[in-house]
Amino acid sequence: MLWSIAFACLLLVVVALKYLRPRGEQCPQCSAPREADLPLCRSCGWIYEAPGEEEEDYGDPEEERPWKPE
Repeated sequence: MLWSIAFACLLLVVVALKYLRPRGEQCPQCSAPREADLPLCRSCGWIYEAPGEEEEDYGDPEEERPWKPE
C-alpha cells in the first residue's frame, strides 16, 4: 500500500510540473514558441491574430444577391 501511495504522489507531481510550468505564448498548431515581432509561425506558417484586428463579417451570401441565377 505504501508503494501505491508513493506512485500516486509521484504521478501527481509529474502532471503538475507538466501543466503548471510557464511556457510563454505558443503556436496553436505546432506548439512552437512564438516570436513576438513576427506575424507568422516559422515552423508551420500559422498566421497569428493581430491585437485590435477584427474579422470582417461578409454576411449571408444568399441575402446580398440581388438576382437568382437560372
